[in-house]
Amino acid sequence: MPFSVNHRPLLLAVLAVSLSSCSILPARVASSPPPPPPPESSLGEPVPALDPAGIPGALPESLRTGTATPVSARWVYLSGAESYNNRLDAGLLGLFDHNAGGRYDPSVPDPAVPLMDRGLKLDHAIIATGDAMVGTRMTRWQVDRGTESLVSVTTEFTNLSTGEILPGAALISSDSNEKIRQLLGEAIAAETKSSAPSDNSPTTSATPASTAPASSAPAAVPPPVQALLSGAAFSPVGDLVVPLTIDPTNGAPLTDPVTVHITAKSSTRLLSDLGSRMQQLATAPRPLTPLTLAAAGQEHVNCDLVPCAALTYDDGPNEQTKRLLGVLASRKIHATFFQQGIYVATHPQISAAAAADGHVLANHTMRHPDLTKLSAAGVREEIQGTSAIINKMAGVAPAYLRPPYGASNARVNTNAGLPLINWSVDSLDWQSRNKDIFVPKILKLVKPGAIILQHDIHASTVDGQDQLITSLQGMGYHLVTVPQLFHGIELQNGRAYFCRGTVSPCTPGR
Repeated sequence: MPFSVNHRPLLLAVLAVSLSSCSILPARVASSPPPPPPPESSLGEPVPALDPAGIPGALPESLRTGTATPVSARWVYLSGAESYNNRLDAGLLGLFDHNAGGRYDPSVPDPAVPLMDRGLKLDHAIIATGDAMVGTRMTRWQVDRGTESLVSVTTEFTNLSTGEILPGAALISSDSNEKIRQLLGEAIAAETKSSAPSDNSPTTSATPASTAPASSAPAAVPPPVQALLSGAAFSPVGDLVVPLTIDPTNGAPLTDPVTVHITAKSSTRLLSDLGSRMQQLATAPRPLTPLTLAAAGQEHVNCDLVPCAALTYDDGPNEQTKRLLGVLASRKIHATFFQQGIYVATHPQISAAAAADGHVLANHTMRHPDLTKLSAAGVREEIQGTSAIINKMAGVAPAYLRPPYGASNARVNTNAGLPLINWSVDSLDWQSRNKDIFVPKILKLVKPGAIILQHDIHASTVDGQDQLITSLQGMGYHLVTVPQLFHGIELQNGRAYFCRGTVSPCTPGR
């Protein structure tokens, strides 16, 4: 029977049920487990060194020697921070002595010795600054046949205001030691696990050299945490960064050194007061508290560490002196001028200009007599009169005397009132008046610690200075003033000094 209008709703309902039974329901997706938390520690890169050019007063220094026990080293002084500089000197000398197997004496590089084929390599860098705090890192390698082996990495944190010096281990509170050990161990274990051979890998695969212990036999006692943290510092994002050469859990040497990063979040709760302060400075650097910088020509240098030579000039000033000042300024070299009183009175502006440029003005008597032929009163008159004129015209009181001709005796020594500065290299420039003669003569005679005698009154001498400076610096010499050469040695009035060094007639330092 045909459907009637009254049956249509029933038909539509049946059709709807049929269609719904044929529809495809979405599949139920199982929920994913939450990702594991990031590791608290992992391997990473060392803390970057700060560029000395961005640190006011930083004085980068470098050295390469060519002795039987070669050294290649870089370090950074801070102008005006003498306690810091002197401590750095003492540490470097200790390492150099150990490398030499006795007393280290500076030498110039030997071209016959390949560049760091063997010997000691050091890198001292500033890694943190802020207010009065300075963080430094000393990295030491031993080089054998051109291959570098890391010996140690140590950090120090110095308060320039108080002089307090604390090691890297002081960044961590004492009750955090074992947690630190755990985190260091986890970073190495995680790297070892991630680099371990898979089931399908050849059986010859090995644990990566960067994390594999050199020996499977553990030490009887785990290493002290303080030793593990000797090179600790902070990265720019606040991670605690720890260089390691041994396994933190058993003390076994690592085949290759590693650097562990403990995240800033994890390390924050483990820090000492110093650590919190240095972490803040790492993430939000502040400038170093301004130091009273050393005046030009008085910057810190240690001539027991590096080969030095002092350029000294006698008998001026005159117009040639003025020309020489331009040469020295263009080369950024400071020298010592032994001036005669009568010529200072004649050319006061030149004497004053030399002092203003940072050169050292010293006493060469009033009229250049042989002091041994004068009475005691005559000696005093020549010396004291010259000092008075230099002080009046140039504003400096001479601290050194060079007796004319190097002549002295007991009477001169008693009445000098100043240390007598002679020389170890006589250029005889006044005799040859030829730079092609006196420059090679100097280069042949010069030794580390030398005092070089020249005369700034001759045009030929000034003509040869650019060549001389280039040659000496090319040999590895640091060109210094007399007070820089004898830094750390208390010079005595009336006593003669010829050079710095351990061979007579030189005066040894330290």
